[in-house]
Amino acid sequence: MLTHDNRTALMPQPLPSAALRSVFLLLLLAVIFRPAVTRASDEAAVPPLVATTADIVSEPEAGAVQTVTDAAPAPTTATATATATATADNSAPEKARIEFLYEIDPYYSSAGIEIPLTAEGLPDGGRLPEVQVYQQLLRESFMPRLLMLEASVYPLPVLGTALKKHHPDFYNDFTIGDLGANSLNVLEGLTAGFQEPWALSVFIGTGMSFSRHGERPDTDNRAYMGYLLSGGKKHIRSNTLIDDDWWELEWKLKGERQTDDSELSWSFRIGVKNHGNPDIVDVALIGMRRSSLDYKGSLLSFLTNSTLETMTEIDRRTLRFLRQEITIGRKIPLQRWRVALELDLGFVYEDEAKYRGKLADPDADAFTFIFRPNIKF
Repeated sequence: MLTHDNRTALMPQPLPSAALRSVFLLLLLAVIFRPAVTRASDEAAVPPLVATTADIVSEPEAGAVQTVTDAAPAPTTATATATATATADNSAPEKARIEFLYEIDPYYSSAGIEIPLTAEGLPDGGRLPEVQVYQQLLRESFMPRLLMLEASVYPLPVLGTALKKHHPDFYNDFTIGDLGANSLNVLEGLTAGFQEPWALSVFIGTGMSFSRHGERPDTDNRAYMGYLLSGGKKHIRSNTLIDDDWWELEWKLKGERQTDDSELSWSFRIGVKNHGNPDIVDVALIGMRRSSLDYKGSLLSFLTNSTLETMTEIDRRTLRFLRQEITIGRKIPLQRWRVALELDLGFVYEDEAKYRGKLADPDADAFTFIFRPNIKF
C-alpha cells in the first residue's frame, strides 16, 4: 500500500518483537533474492517474416533462352524460402509498434507503455562499441522517435517507511550501534537512497535496440536518450513519509545491453527537482550509474563485475552543496549456475540546509550508510 490509514485503533495488536523480527527477516530475504523480470506484452510480438515461393522463384519471360551450366545447382524452393526468411529476420527493418513493458525488482518495479512517433522501429545498434552508441543517440535525440508513459514503485523503501511508522519498536531493534554522531540501522541501510515511494513519468526522445547474432532485438537490450518528466505526492526522509507534491525534469541517457556471457547497464542524468512542500529545498541534480557483469571476466578487474553510482544535489538558488550519494558494488559471477552474488556499499550525505522550517532538524544524522545484498539471475 502506498497510502497509510491513520485509524490505528482498528489495527490488530502487533506480534511480539522477536517473532515479528524473524518473520520479517524471512520475507526480506525472499524479496531481496527474487530475480528481476522484464518482459514485453505478447500482443506486441512480431510474427516472423516468411517469403513465399513467388518472392524467390520467378518465371522466365516468353522467348527467353535458359542456359544450364556446371555451377552449383539451383536451390530448391524450401531451401530458398528458408534462406530468405533468415535474411529477412536479420536485415529487414522492424515496423514501429506499441509495446507494453514491465519490470519487477525489490528496489524498483514499474509498468509502462512505449508509443512510437515514427513509422520505422528503433535502429539496431548491433554490436556497436559503447562510445559509438552514445554518439549516435546524441545525434538523434533532437528528432524524437518515441513517447513512453510509466508508473513505478519502490517496494523495499515503501516497506521501510511502513515498519518505522506502524512498528517503531521493531524498527529500532535493527539499530546495531553508532558511528560517530550517526546511528547504524540495518533497515535504513537496506532502503537508503530513495527519496520517494512511487512516481509517474513521461519520457520523450529516441532509442536504440541491440540484437545478438541470430536473434531479434528484444526489450532487454535497449538504450534511450531524451527528456523525462516525473512527479509524485510523497517524499522520504530517513524512512519517514512527508507530504510533498514534487516534480522533476531531466535529460537522461539510459540503457541495458545483454549477451550470452555479459550484461552492461548505464544511466546518466542531469536536471532539476521542485518540491511543493516549502520546507524542502528545490535542487539541481546530476547523477550517473554504470553496472557490469561478465561471467568470463576477471574478478580482479576494476570495471568488470562492478557497480558505481553517484548522485549530487545543489541548492538551485544559492548553489550550496546539499546531498551526495556514492555507492560502489561488486559482483561474483557463478558461471555454472548463471547467477551472480552482488553487494553494494556506500553512503548518503545530507547537509542540514536541505530542510528548513518545520522539517529542520540539527540533530538528524548527516550520513546514512548503504548496504544492499542481492542475487542477480
